[in-house]
Amino acid sequence: MSRNRRRNTNPVPIRALSPGLVLAAICLIGGMTWVYFKNQLVTRGKEIKALETELANLNIQNEALRPRIAELSSRTALQKRLNEGFIKLIPIPQDRIVQVSLGARSAREVALVGNEIRAVANPGAGR
Repeated sequence: MSRNRRRNTNPVPIRALSPGLVLAAICLIGGMTWVYFKNQLVTRGKEIKALETELANLNIQNEALRPRIAELSSRTALQKRLNEGFIKLIPIPQDRIVQVSLGARSAREVALVGNEIRAVANPGAGR
């Protein structure tokens, strides 16, 4: 009969241990979250460092190429490429060139209406 009496009693006092277990679970979850965020911070820091190094290397390469760009875009180099036939240019015909002289007119916008050129005023620009 003593066996039946023991069946109704708990061998471990759950009610007494439950606040400690809840506190331990909260500390465990908080600690694991802290470690996760710390690892993420270190990983992002390494990625940023690698990207900064790559950016510095690209800036060095750009600075090394600037004299070459200036050399290839100089007038003499372009004239040489034109003479070699590498650059194909055609002259602009005279009927495609527009020369505008305002003379005594104010420096306003100029519009082409039909075949005449006249000054255009923009009254809303002064607002």
